[in-house]
Amino acid sequence: MKDNDLLYLLWMTEVAGLAPQKGVQLLEIFGSAKAVWEASDDRIAGAVKLEDSERKRLKNRSLAAPNMILARCKLQNIGLIPIYAAEYPQRLRNIFDPPLVLYVRGKLPDFNRLPAVAVVGQRKATPYGTIVTERLAFQLSCSGVIVVSGMAAGIDAAAHNGAVKGDTPTVAVFGTAIDSCYPASNAGLLRAILHSGAAISEYPPGKKTHASAFPRRNRIISGLSLGVVVGEAPAKSGSLITAGLALDQGRDVFAVPGAVDAPSSAGCNELIARGAKLVRDARDVLEEYAGLYQFKTMDEPAEIPEETPAVKQADITPEKPVKKPRQPKAAAVGPTLADLYQPKPTGDDPVLAALEGICSLEELSARCGMDTTALLGRLTLLELQGKVRQLPGQTYEKV
Repeated sequence: MKDNDLLYLLWMTEVAGLAPQKGVQLLEIFGSAKAVWEASDDRIAGAVKLEDSERKRLKNRSLAAPNMILARCKLQNIGLIPIYAAEYPQRLRNIFDPPLVLYVRGKLPDFNRLPAVAVVGQRKATPYGTIVTERLAFQLSCSGVIVVSGMAAGIDAAAHNGAVKGDTPTVAVFGTAIDSCYPASNAGLLRAILHSGAAISEYPPGKKTHASAFPRRNRIISGLSLGVVVGEAPAKSGSLITAGLALDQGRDVFAVPGAVDAPSSAGCNELIARGAKLVRDARDVLEEYAGLYQFKTMDEPAEIPEETPAVKQADITPEKPVKKPRQPKAAAVGPTLADLYQPKPTGDDPVLAALEGICSLEELSARCGMDTTALLGRLTLLELQGKVRQLPGQTYEKV
C-alpha cells in the first residue's frame, strides 16, 4: 500500500465507521483502502457482514472529512500511523480488532524492537498502590521496558510518573481524541510523558467520544504489551477488563498483592488466586521475558531517587533525546513502605517554602525552580505525607 492510501483509510474509519475487525477483513480482501472506497456497496456487503447503520454510512463516499483530519493533524503536529506501516506495532497489529490508524503525539518508541509492559489499576488509588506502582514502573523503565498505561487518575498516573523518571519512554493510550487531555489535571504529566515518549489514540483530533471508548482503548493497552500488571484494583474495576482482554489476546497477567482484607486490593488478590503471577518488584515481571530480551537491571532493581534531574524542553530534540543520569543502584530490598511514610524535615524544603496559598503547578515550578516532572514526584510524596493537598485544576495548597 502507498502513503496516499491513508486518505481512504480515514474514510473507512471516520465516514463509513467500519468496526476495526471488518476494516481489517476488507483490506485483506480488496488489497487497499482505496480499492474498498472504489468498490460498490454490494461488493463490500458480500465481503463482510454489515449492520444496517454501516450500510447506510457506506453510501457516503465524500473525502471531505478525511482531508480535514489530515489538515488538522498537520497543523497540530499529530502523526498518523496506518496499520500497514512498518512502524505500526506488530503485537497490536495481530490482535482481533486492531485500530486501522493510530494518532500519535510525541515520539512513538519502537515497539517492534523493545519490550513493553502495561501497568494499570484503579482510579481511586491508595497510598500503598501509588507507591508500589510508581516504584515498579520506574524499575521497569530503568530496565529498558516501555511502560504502557492509560493516563487515568490513580494507578495509571502513578505508572507514568514512575516511568518518566526512568530511562525508557512511556506511552499513554487515550480513550479520547488525540488532542485532548483527560483528566485535565494530568496536563503536567502529559507534558512529562511527551518529553521522550508518546500519547496515542484511535480517535482523530476533535472527535467526540463516549464512556464506551475507555473500555475499548484497553484492548490497545494490552495489545501493545507482552503482559499486563494490575497495580491495585478492587473486586469491580475497569482495570480487570484490561486483564481479561490480555488473556483473550494471549498476554501474560500479573498482579500486585495487597492485604487480604483490603477492598482496594480484592481484585488483584483474586487475579493471583486464579493464576496471575504475583509481583513484588520488577524482577517478577522481567524474569518472564529474560529469554527474549536483555534487561539492564535484572539483579538489583533501581529505587526512585528523591529528586530527579530537571529536564528542560529546549534541551530535547527528536534526533537526540535527553539522557538522564543513571542513579547509583540501591539494595534490592530498598526502603520499606513504613520508611516512605516517615515525615522528613521540611524546614528547608523548597517546595513547601514556595507553596503559599493556592498555587498552580506551573506557578510553583517557577517559584522553586524545579522542572515539572521532578516537582510532580515531590508533590506526590508530600501528599502521601499529608503535608500538601491537590485541588481541582492541578492546583495545590499546604495542609
